[in-house]
Amino acid sequence: MHRRYHIALLLAAAAHSLAAQGTPRKWGAAAREGERAGQQNIDARYAVASDVSVRLKGSVGTLRVIGWNRDSLAITGTLPKGMRFESFVGGNGTAPARGAKMYVESPNDELASGSVLELRVPMRARVWVASGTANVEATDITGGLDINVIGGSVRVVSSPRELQVEAMDAPVVVEGSPAWLRVKTATGDITLSGSSTDAALTTVSGTVRLVGGSLERARIETVTGMISFAADFAKGADVTFDSHSGPIDLAISPKATFDLNATSLTGNVVNQYDATRPTPGREGRGKNVVVSQGWETVRVMARTFKGTITVKRR
Repeated sequence: MHRRYHIALLLAAAAHSLAAQGTPRKWGAAAREGERAGQQNIDARYAVASDVSVRLKGSVGTLRVIGWNRDSLAITGTLPKGMRFESFVGGNGTAPARGAKMYVESPNDELASGSVLELRVPMRARVWVASGTANVEATDITGGLDINVIGGSVRVVSSPRELQVEAMDAPVVVEGSPAWLRVKTATGDITLSGSSTDAALTTVSGTVRLVGGSLERARIETVTGMISFAADFAKGADVTFDSHSGPIDLAISPKATFDLNATSLTGNVVNQYDATRPTPGREGRGKNVVVSQGWETVRVMARTFKGTITVKRR
């Protein structure tokens, strides 16, 4: 009798220990289902300051960064087994944390491609992301965003105070009006659908498209890629378009007031905006045209070495 009672106590203690060390209660049934499917679930939540700085580095297949109206940080999602996730949140336990770091490790890119994470931060947070090949989407961030990827894609649907994106082969889409904007790619296309007071968009062979919105101070550069402008110029704007051999296509509103100087050193300039005819450049090579519309001080410069510049009405 005493022996059976002792064994029952041992079994109960072992069961209690396994329950305490097993899946956290907050994961629930979904987490257990994910584990059975060969996935490990991530669910971490922290109290943070409204302007917290957050850094996430590592291999991520899909990452969604979402700003919300809460002074808390939550990262959820699934990682294939074999990957590792760690987070470090600064703070003394008596005040909300002002900094957070997260790391995602994978033995190879193929395994990492199956990971999906959602990072929710206060809207005023500053977020820094660095990954290899990743599909990154950011929404409702008003603080700052700094995104670095090699491949995949980047889409920002918000108007952060500062936005910087660097990508090798990934296309970058910005739908919003960051005050300070820097985007740089090698082969990836860049699309801006919105406004900026200080912008620099640079690519080697990708296409730069500016659709809607207005620019105040901006520099748009490509080497062989195309520049397609179908936006507006803010009052007092100073905008430069530069390309080595890529075409520059400027579709300008007929109501705009601006001074445009367009020069192709060895290529061609086509003016379909007004009756001003392009003139030959130095030594009879290339073309140049100056289009002046109104008295407002809006300076626009378009330059290319051997590409074609087209100016037309939108």
